[in-house]
Amino acid sequence: MRHDEDTVTGSGRAGVLASFRGMRFGVVGLAFLAVLLDGFDSASLSFVLPSLAEQWGIASADFTPAVVLTNIGVVVGYLASGRLAVRLGLRRMLIAGTVLFGVGSLATALVLPLQSLTALSTVRLVTGLGLGVVLPGAVSLATAHHPDRQRQSVSVTVTLGLAFGGTVAGVFGSSMLASVGATGVFWIGGALPLLLAVVMGRWLPAAPAPVAADGTVAASDTVAASGADSSAAAAREARVGALFAPGLRAATVLLWIFAFLVFIASYTLQSWVPTLLTGYGFSASQAPIGLAFLSFGGVVGGIVLLLLSARRGIRFALMVMPVIGAVSMVAAATVGTDHTALLLALAGSGAGVTASQIGQLTLAVAMYPAATRTAGVGWAAALGRVGSIVGPATAGVLLALSLPGDDIVLLTAIPVVVAAVSAAVLWRLPHAADRTDGAADTERKEREEREEREVTAR
Repeated sequence: MRHDEDTVTGSGRAGVLASFRGMRFGVVGLAFLAVLLDGFDSASLSFVLPSLAEQWGIASADFTPAVVLTNIGVVVGYLASGRLAVRLGLRRMLIAGTVLFGVGSLATALVLPLQSLTALSTVRLVTGLGLGVVLPGAVSLATAHHPDRQRQSVSVTVTLGLAFGGTVAGVFGSSMLASVGATGVFWIGGALPLLLAVVMGRWLPAAPAPVAADGTVAASDTVAASGADSSAAAAREARVGALFAPGLRAATVLLWIFAFLVFIASYTLQSWVPTLLTGYGFSASQAPIGLAFLSFGGVVGGIVLLLLSARRGIRFALMVMPVIGAVSMVAAATVGTDHTALLLALAGSGAGVTASQIGQLTLAVAMYPAATRTAGVGWAAALGRVGSIVGPATAGVLLALSLPGDDIVLLTAIPVVVAAVSAAVLWRLPHAADRTDGAADTERKEREEREEREVTAR
């Protein structure tokens, strides 16, 4: 087997366990909770849509602007996170993003009684801005406190908060709708982030390392005081042209294609599964269970991704997981009225597409050399977020045209299949490690050992 620079130090489960030793669980835990609440908020609008459509007397497809503007806000928030990290530092940026989406959720609760799509869409755009800041800030801050060899495990762990948040929303969505209604869901979804922001303000430590221009890798909370030179250096690292240097050009294009297509499928399912399930015979109050199975499958998929990438490398894992997702989506579209089989197929779909969504971030970290890594991670994630706009918007149009839910699920499998093909081509490209000489390997190992000693000393 070829040497794979993407493989975690060690082999299989032993390598994964080794990567968790010495982890700063306080930092990782707070970052994980911020992302979990991010995932809960994103899922909240999805599982209340069938109920809102009944109450407002309109079609679920009429909520497409609110869904799309939420994702547009996320894209803008993500792209702004790099500059915010330079100005504010990662700690303050993460807290600010958490406060913003908490306030946006409270505003959503305030405007729902107005039954105004315009007002709802506006506050969801603002909410999305906060959501877009939280994920890169949380991942960056958590990884900043760990040496290189632990950052893949830390990144996957924190990002899994999205799937856990969706699972919580799906499991408790029906009971929440029955007890507090759609408005109450957003009151709760707004109060919890504000409470967490207070806890983070008290207990979350600052990042110890220099900030990156896109806010996706280790960043310092003291960079704002370091003068114009730091900002200029950070800006130079963010240049997209560096990603198309010889040896990176093809890999960059394939990674962007993969991220865009996977996010199309992931966010289409996350945004519309409860609505689509009403076409399978589920009631509006039962529909959130589909989101629970989808998100729980994502949790399992993230764990499988971690184990598989430890044994065979992240590139190989990203060939396998989209195939699992596509096969499961085809199964979900063809099971008919068997609710149990449908929910299990949705869990498989979540495992495949969520693991692929998490894995593209991990691959970008592994694929790019240090000088271009921050820009590579940021641009790949941004292209993915564009897919999160295109997918739900297209599905909303198809719903408005009265296309059956099973056909929409089947069509959503197509970009996942193409993503798997892109991953296979990417896997066949020469790996960065294959072009690295022994001296560079030695330098990298020495740097990792030095970072680990510094982290331990802190």
